[in-house]
Amino acid sequence: MSRQTRTLTIAILIADTPPEPVVALRGDYNRIYPEWLQKALKSIPRHDWQDGYELNLLKYDVVKEQKYPTDAMLADGLIDAIMVTGSASSAYLDIPWANKLAEFIKHVHDSHPLVRICGICYGHQIVARALGGEVKLNETGWELGVYECELTEEGREILCYPEEENYMRIQEVHRDIVTELPPDCINLASTQICQNQGFVKKFITPAPPLPSVAGTSAYMAFDVSDFQTDSSGPSPVRSAHVLTLQGHPEFDEEIVKALIESRSEMGIVSGTLKEEGLKRYNKPHDGIHLGAVFLIMLGLEPRRTEVDVVG
Repeated sequence: MSRQTRTLTIAILIADTPPEPVVALRGDYNRIYPEWLQKALKSIPRHDWQDGYELNLLKYDVVKEQKYPTDAMLADGLIDAIMVTGSASSAYLDIPWANKLAEFIKHVHDSHPLVRICGICYGHQIVARALGGEVKLNETGWELGVYECELTEEGREILCYPEEENYMRIQEVHRDIVTELPPDCINLASTQICQNQGFVKKFITPAPPLPSVAGTSAYMAFDVSDFQTDSSGPSPVRSAHVLTLQGHPEFDEEIVKALIESRSEMGIVSGTLKEEGLKRYNKPHDGIHLGAVFLIMLGLEPRRTEVDVVG
């Protein structure tokens, strides 16, 4: 069977603009998210015989412009996934743009079930709210910089960690937390002050097709064209309908340092909290690995052996 190039189309729902120091350093989310996902794409080992992949990243300003993919685009299988970005706003606020975003997420979940739903930080929280969970201010305080999040058994499997790994290392810049998961969702990891560091909601079958493969967003059970996995079957994350992370896999140390200093200048963080963040921001983290997990979720299976075989 001949090697082809497949296109993964992700609608990035941009829920904020970073502070000016971050924009000056690295650009806004229109740049930060594509750069992160492209690096993640390049990091995934592939056999020569496996299809190539390219990313088609569509950006939508859901705050000022309140723009979204159309229902026709979703129904016709033109969007494989939506990814909701971080934001300085709070997902529990009753404000028009956030209410519209939550309604859209719920509509995609209910009416376009093959479209995968991804959320990062605020995105994690607003997805939880949209699907029936609960979000609150964490009275214990902030998490700033790289934290080791203890993986659940499900988290280790879904997030593609080896059996011997017990922690996900991820940049954190948040105080709001998901206090109650939506129905049928499974927690992936936790820290001492944040019990829900991400969650997954699974399909009832291991690897339904992408909308772009099926030509529709309506649910069907199996991707019959998926011949590119070996006898061990599809990666566990292929079963994910919804996948979120509380931390920021898209942030590197430069961005987090700039955010901490910016929030300090605004009086949001100070003293020992700032000092702790500045001790943590440049520790090793799994940002590119976790970006790859989102792409594996969309069918970009990694090579599982070191030897290329003829497909």
